[in-house]
Amino acid sequence: MHRKLLIGSVVFVLVAGLVLAFGWIAVAGKMSDQADKVLLPQTNGPISVNLNLATEPPTLDPSLSSDTTSNSVIDQLFIGLVNQDDETADIQPELATSWTISPDNTVYTFTLRSDAYWSDGNPVTAADVRYGILRTLDPATHSGHLSSFFDIIKNAEDYRIGIITDPDLVGVAVVDTTTLRITLEYPASYALTIFSFHGTRPMPQWTIEAHGVPTWTEAANIVTSGPYRLSEWDHNDHILLDKNSTYFDAGNVQIEQVKMWMVGENTAWQMYLDDQLDTVSVPSGTSLDSILRQGVHTAPTACTYYYGFSKSQPPFNDPLVRKAFSAATNRRGLIRDKLDGIPQPALTYTPPGVFGHVDGYSEGVGIPYDPTVAQGWLAAAGYPNGAGLPPITLWFNTSDGHKRIAEYVRDSWYNTLGVSATIQSLPWNDYLSQLPDGLFQVWRLGWCMDYPDAYNFLNDGINRNNYGGWNNTTYEGLLDSAVLEQDPELRKSLYKQAEEILVETDAMMMPIYYYASVVATKPYLERKYPIGGFGDIATWRITIAEETIGTSGGSLTSYDGDTVINIPAGTFDDDVILIQTPSYGMLPGGDLAGFGLVFDLEAVYADSGLPASPSQPYEISISYSEDDLGIIPEETLALYYWDGDQWVKEPSSVVDTDLNIVTATPDHFSNWSTLGEVERTYLPLTIR
Repeated sequence: MHRKLLIGSVVFVLVAGLVLAFGWIAVAGKMSDQADKVLLPQTNGPISVNLNLATEPPTLDPSLSSDTTSNSVIDQLFIGLVNQDDETADIQPELATSWTISPDNTVYTFTLRSDAYWSDGNPVTAADVRYGILRTLDPATHSGHLSSFFDIIKNAEDYRIGIITDPDLVGVAVVDTTTLRITLEYPASYALTIFSFHGTRPMPQWTIEAHGVPTWTEAANIVTSGPYRLSEWDHNDHILLDKNSTYFDAGNVQIEQVKMWMVGENTAWQMYLDDQLDTVSVPSGTSLDSILRQGVHTAPTACTYYYGFSKSQPPFNDPLVRKAFSAATNRRGLIRDKLDGIPQPALTYTPPGVFGHVDGYSEGVGIPYDPTVAQGWLAAAGYPNGAGLPPITLWFNTSDGHKRIAEYVRDSWYNTLGVSATIQSLPWNDYLSQLPDGLFQVWRLGWCMDYPDAYNFLNDGINRNNYGGWNNTTYEGLLDSAVLEQDPELRKSLYKQAEEILVETDAMMMPIYYYASVVATKPYLERKYPIGGFGDIATWRITIAEETIGTSGGSLTSYDGDTVINIPAGTFDDDVILIQTPSYGMLPGGDLAGFGLVFDLEAVYADSGLPASPSQPYEISISYSEDDLGIIPEETLALYYWDGDQWVKEPSSVVDTDLNIVTATPDHFSNWSTLGEVERTYLPLTIR
């Protein structure tokens, strides 16, 4: 999956002593309100998830998309020739089941699956892939910077800039319905990654030509090939996706409906707390109790947050001014005061984890915070103490997080240079459309890895128009040499020289920090955490288990198979829906410890949805493994329930250490956990 221009609000949160669901520690305090909430599945509706896009997608057209919001939706609607794994970025088959590469590494021949269909029933063919690629390259499509990704394809660049007009000269050929051949201009080790991009996806020519752009992507017209189809697009409010029955792997898609909201980060967080969203970015500065912390996933991502300068807009036509403003920006203070110390300050563009990354602080590349140097550069440019400078405006796309950062940077410039700057924002769509005009003096963007090579940042991630038509022939030459260089060390050296030009010599860019992802997810949702966006939602799973139980009794098995609930006959006087939901619970204290197995058990009458209680004892049986035990003595394991203030041992609980099973016969439903007693050593305090 691919993520480009990052628009999401800043989502860093300090989680001191992060506790995940599979590792308990003792924490004093009262049970959070979150643990007392009962979240019932939609027993009469589709299996669904609710997410937040944060803003209106600029487009759902694969040939036009270059931002994470649009791509997050497109990922669900259109299959690719090949796919990138959400967690490793490894290339995987998708429409193509296999491929061969010529000895000189310039000809790729793809064998396509024959069971892929569009949502209107038409087969997905090699011709649809060729059409999609050529459409993206066609100057009439106005794909902009996106189309330059594909210049590795033979004659692609000449075709997209109009030097040649015959599409048959482009190195994309249909051999037959299920065979596609792509010829490159030169060997490129990252070619397969390029072939996974949105602009190379098969596209429905008949639908696009019938409805035109952008109307063909509206819910009433769009034809899709991915795991979902577009059912609703209520602009600036929500998008609704429903499972696509013609998707080749529909049998493995569990989640049947995806609702994507478009609300701000603070509203989204409240929706998560109110059980209206199933996963969400955590706003900066959010206070998390011990329950909420268990659902937080934190990880570095290969993305960079940065400010750019337009050299066509005075005073930033002068490199000394650009350098002065960069040196006047206190990155570490910003991260400490506004971003809870989570992200890593950046002096270079290419982030850690990507080939060609340069550690600016240790290698002396980039412009660090230095007020004295900043003041000297500004004076040398003819503006001592900011005197004589024209009005300065810092631009960003509308977001609470981006605003906080802009305010801090503005204040940093004032305190260091004596310069008063104005901050200004635009909605994402308007921002993206106006940025290439080069009229914004200083502006923000983010860029995430498409493939793990610095070329993806230093070339693909630099729209020269945003910088007021910046063109440095030395910089371009270094990148041209790097993309052909086969020696890894020489390529690193070339990339380092290019970084130095970008962030120091010309100082066109001011990198600010490398992103980190902080996301909260409900305990019943299994998902992956890719770099930007949602990745393949088709691989997510809702792990709530439910079963209709009649008056004659029945049983329910948890999603993971480890928990079995047996209900004897006569427990209920009418049909009920028994529901077992993985949950987060208050961490055990004192001499209790657990291994993260917590669940809610409840029942509702099938006809009314009202709560139902058992009229007699029933059986809970929980399997565990030796690896689960950790420091817990196996013979002390028992089932505990939460009484509103503490964990209470269920009197009927017994453990079979031979079969590794804990069983109990309680007479009530509750929030349950398997806990054990541990011996804690307390060292004596000696007072001298």
